[in-house]
Amino acid sequence: MKRIFASALIALIAVTSCKKDDTICYDNVTMGNIEGENLISDQGNTFDIVEATYDVILEKFEYGRVIFSCDVLRETAENRYDIRLTSIQSVLTKEPVKASTITPDLDVAVEDPIIIRELWYGGGYINMLIQFAHLRGSEGKHLINLVYEDAVATEDGMKSYTFNLHHNAYGETPNEENHLNFDPSLGYVSFPVAGLIEGDKAKITVKYNTHPLVGGHFDYLNSSEVSRTYDWERIGFQQKASTAIRPSLMQSKSFLVR
Repeated sequence: MKRIFASALIALIAVTSCKKDDTICYDNVTMGNIEGENLISDQGNTFDIVEATYDVILEKFEYGRVIFSCDVLRETAENRYDIRLTSIQSVLTKEPVKASTITPDLDVAVEDPIIIRELWYGGGYINMLIQFAHLRGSEGKHLINLVYEDAVATEDGMKSYTFNLHHNAYGETPNEENHLNFDPSLGYVSFPVAGLIEGDKAKITVKYNTHPLVGGHFDYLNSSEVSRTYDWERIGFQQKASTAIRPSLMQSKSFLVR
């Protein structure tokens, strides 16, 4: 097992503050994948862990995909950097599910409300920062899946893909009697979709059942269907950095998902 000590840790390059010393940048936060002893960011940078603020065992991150923050210490080669790891968390990563394989009796068929705080493309994934109502004190895991329509439409010569985000709270949903027992739970999920999309450009629509935003707060007692459409480009999809990832929006401890 590879253990990373306070002298060895992870990586990235996003956008943040730089200071007047030998360190290139502080407090960079990004997503990427663990590859052996290194981290490869969605922007294609390789990060060598040379310092860390605490001990980390890379093998414990079951999906091999992580969100992490670090200080970028120095550039050692083109697109390669030494870093000081300051935080790292696992990102739930799941293959999208074909709609034709889902029957009403399956857990994945449930569409409990869920909030998409941020959505972006990077590293071959549809990445999301999601939020749902979590029953205080519960250790039950919610089920998250991205379901895609088998039939691909063509619009103005461009292929159009439809995805539906499904959430199964297994009965842990707020109502008039119990809603004060729920707290917001926030975290990241990634779905690899590069292999599903043909061509260099496409339209992508994401549909889901969500809670409305009322007076600056989400109304957990009501829900509505939402549809969001995006222009997708393969180059941007593979390399576009996210402005959604910020140190202040790391995952909640109550973010229990599968």
